[in-house]
Amino acid sequence: MKKISFILLVWCLVFTGTSCSDEFLDRTPPGNLTDETFYKSPDAAFKSLITCYRGFYDFWGYEAARAELGNMTTDDSDKGGSDAGDRPFVTDLGFGRSISSNETLTGYWTARYNAIGNCNVALEKLPDAQLIDATGAPLDATLKSRYLDEIRFLRAMFYLELSEVFGGVPLVTKTLTVEDRTKLDRATSKEIYAFIEAELTAVAADPAMLSATTLQPAEIGRATREASLALLARTYLFFAKDDVSLFAKARDAAKKVIDSKAFALHPEFQEIFLENGYKTKEAVFSIIMGDDPAIPIIGSTTPVYCSPRGATGGWGFDLPTRNLVEEFEEGDPRLLFSVIQQGDVFPKLNGTSEVLDLSTYPNNGYHNRKVYLPESRRGQGWGNDAWTYHPIRYADVLLMYAEALIESGGDKAEAASYINQVRQRASNSTRKDVEATSRVLKIAQKPLADVKATDDLRKAVRHERRVELALEYHRLFDLIRWNSLVETMKSYSLKPFSNGKGANFTAGKNEVFPVPQVEIDRSGGSITQNPNY
Repeated sequence: MKKISFILLVWCLVFTGTSCSDEFLDRTPPGNLTDETFYKSPDAAFKSLITCYRGFYDFWGYEAARAELGNMTTDDSDKGGSDAGDRPFVTDLGFGRSISSNETLTGYWTARYNAIGNCNVALEKLPDAQLIDATGAPLDATLKSRYLDEIRFLRAMFYLELSEVFGGVPLVTKTLTVEDRTKLDRATSKEIYAFIEAELTAVAADPAMLSATTLQPAEIGRATREASLALLARTYLFFAKDDVSLFAKARDAAKKVIDSKAFALHPEFQEIFLENGYKTKEAVFSIIMGDDPAIPIIGSTTPVYCSPRGATGGWGFDLPTRNLVEEFEEGDPRLLFSVIQQGDVFPKLNGTSEVLDLSTYPNNGYHNRKVYLPESRRGQGWGNDAWTYHPIRYADVLLMYAEALIESGGDKAEAASYINQVRQRASNSTRKDVEATSRVLKIAQKPLADVKATDDLRKAVRHERRVELALEYHRLFDLIRWNSLVETMKSYSLKPFSNGKGANFTAGKNEVFPVPQVEIDRSGGSITQNPNY
C-alpha cells in the first residue's frame, strides 16, 4: 500500500511595523489542503481509500484489543505479560468482571468508530468530487465505484466487529456535528445486522467490485466480491443466534465463495503463517503488515506483544491454555504451529540459537506460534514486523459452509465432506516446524480420522473451528454466536489449571460487554448501557 503523508504547515511572519494585506489573508496558505483542494489533488480517491484501510493498523485500539478479546478473554488463552499488574483489565475480561471503564473495550470502541468516521467522510466526499488519478487524468468511473465498494465493505466489517462485542451500537453513517453528540442512540442488533447485510449484498452484486478471480499481485490484501460474500456468511452466522433462518442465508453466501473457485486450501498448514502466507490461495481477506521495510508505519507490533519475554524480547502476552492444547487430537500437526514452549530452539542471524526461556516470568507454559517470528523475520527493534493477519481464510469459509448446512438441516454427508477437506489438509501437512532448529513438541505420524455423516456434526464442526483457527481471534465470537460463552467459561473456571478464570460469567449479562462509560457521558446519556452493567 502507498504511504500517505499530508504536511499541513502555515507560516505567517509578522514584523513590527508591517501588516498582512486583506488579499494575503484571503488567500489559502501554500501547502494547506482544504476539502476543496484535497479532492482535486492527484489520486485523492485512492488516498481516501487507504485511510479507511488504516483502521486495521491501530495497535492498542485494534491489534492488541483483537488478541485480548478474541483469544485472552476465552478458554483458549490467558493474558500473560510481566505479571498480574500488567494490563490487569485484560484479566477482567476473561474472569467476567469487565466494567465500563475497561481500557481494552474503550480503546476498541474508539478505534472502530475512528475507522468508521474515515469511511463516512470518504463516502460523503468522493461521489460528487471531480476526481483525478495519479497522472492527473479524470478518474475512471468504474474504478471510482470500486473504491466506494471497498470502503463500504470496510465500514460493514467495522460495524460487525463492534456488534460482536457490544451488541447494538450507534449506527453512524454520516459525519457528525457537535450538536449530534447528544442525539446519538444505540441501534438494535437487528438494525445493525440489516445495515451490514444491505451493504455487503450491494457490494457483492456490483460489477465494479474487484473479483478475486482476476486479482493482480499488486492488489493482494484488497477487499473483493468474494471477500464480501464470505463476510456476509460470517454476518449471517453471527446473527443466526437470534434468527435461525439466517443459517440458510449463510449457507448460500459461503457456497458462492466456494463456487467462485478463486480459493483453495494451501497444501501446507504452517506456510499460511510464514513470510509469504498472504500470497497463498487460502487468503480470502488478509491484513498485510510490514510488507515494505521502508515504511515503518505499516509494520505490526502483534508479534512482539505476544512473544516470549526474556532473551526473545517479547512482551509475553497471549498464552495458549492447556485446555486448548488438549483439544488437538493425537497426530494433528496444527498443534505444532499453534503453540511454542520452553526449550524450543530457533536460529539467530549471527549463527547462534535463540532458546525459548519462559522461566523468568509468570506463564502457563505456552505462547502463540502463529505470531512468533524468528529473528530473521523481525523488523528493526520489533514493532515493524512483516506479519499477516488473516481475518478470513478459505478453511474458515469451508467450515462456515459446513456449519450452515448442519444448522439449516442440509445434507449431513456433504457437511462432513467439507469438514474433512480441512482435516485432510491438516493431516497431510508436515509435522516439522520448518523455521525451527528443534521443537520440544513431537507430533505422531498418525492420520486424522475422517468425520462421518453419522457423527455429532455440530460437535465436530465446532471442534474443527477451534483447532483449525486456534489463536486467530475467532474463539470469543464463535462462543457468543453459539450462545455458549457463559456456559463454556463457567465450566472452564472449574478446571484445576484455570485459576478461576470465567467464574464470574453470568447469564443475562456476559453475552455482551459494557459500553464505555466515557461514551455514555459524552452523549449526555443518549447512549445507554448494556443490561446489568
